[in-house]
Amino acid sequence: MAIVTGNIETSSFTHTGCVRKRNEDALLALPKSGIWAVADGMGGHDAGDYASHCVISHIYQLAKKVKGADLVRQFPDALKAANQEILAESLKGGVDRIIGTTLVALILEADRYHCFWSGDSRCYLYRDEKLTLITRDHTRAQAMIDEGSFSEYQILNDPAGQALTHAIGIEDQLLYDGISGYIYEGDRFLLCSDGLTKVFDHRALSQRVAVANIDQINIDFLSGALDAGAPDNLSSILVNL
Repeated sequence: MAIVTGNIETSSFTHTGCVRKRNEDALLALPKSGIWAVADGMGGHDAGDYASHCVISHIYQLAKKVKGADLVRQFPDALKAANQEILAESLKGGVDRIIGTTLVALILEADRYHCFWSGDSRCYLYRDEKLTLITRDHTRAQAMIDEGSFSEYQILNDPAGQALTHAIGIEDQLLYDGISGYIYEGDRFLLCSDGLTKVFDHRALSQRVAVANIDQINIDFLSGALDAGAPDNLSSILVNL
């Protein structure tokens, strides 16, 4: 296991893509505080942009005040505050107006990692030449797979399956998941919005994440996505231990 000492490499990018007019993704990368996050807003016009930046802002304000175990312990409070602020903003437009944001966040504390997420933004861990998805999408498709109703192959291209079951700001009760584990020297984390995983499947991600230089990985992600038509905003954060 590795103790986080500050010798952490980080590389990130966010891009509007080839189709959308606005970039509603938002990023946070604070290596000295040991926290990284990706948020993917939704709601149209400037609403999605507002939602993603709102949750990132709440996390940033918390990270300025605390770190380590205190950051992990108080992190859910920041999510709850963002959830209520986004929900209040959406209600200004009437009960039928729904805005919100996904979130995936990684906190490194001593010899452990802590990952929190809501929605379909993902976190992967690359260790011992193997890429593992450590989050689980909060989508109808994943729910149907978990229930055994359909196979992953059957619903892979079903648009209805992409609908989110959880997100921040869409309902009063905040729903999110978390996972923790030990970290080891050489571990590499990838946090991304679904704009990246719409273009690259697991095998393609695995091949690219294996490249030694993490800046080059993100260059390859972006160029490959744009060459493929990048139908959505896309964001990536790589954290190398």
